[in-house]
Amino acid sequence: MKTFLVYTFLAFLNFVINFAIYNYSFNNQATPFLHEEQRVDSALLMLKTTLPAYIISSIFLTVLFYLVANEYSRANRTPIPRETGQ
Repeated sequence: MKTFLVYTFLAFLNFVINFAIYNYSFNNQATPFLHEEQRVDSALLMLKTTLPAYIISSIFLTVLFYLVANEYSRANRTPIPRETGQ
């Protein structure tokens, strides 16, 4: 359960960071050149397209990270030597 919560937090953090970067850059680059109606339309379009894309992207990257971490930890395990009854 602890691992699930860690990876859920990782996906959420990835989503928030990606969306914040996109939102900051969009506001700095495009917003000053838009009229109020265009800003509202742009915000609605951003919620319909960008938000789901970043959610899917963050989930995909988290699953990929989980698989790589499991494979890496499995490859680095050293077998425990067994005692022989001599």
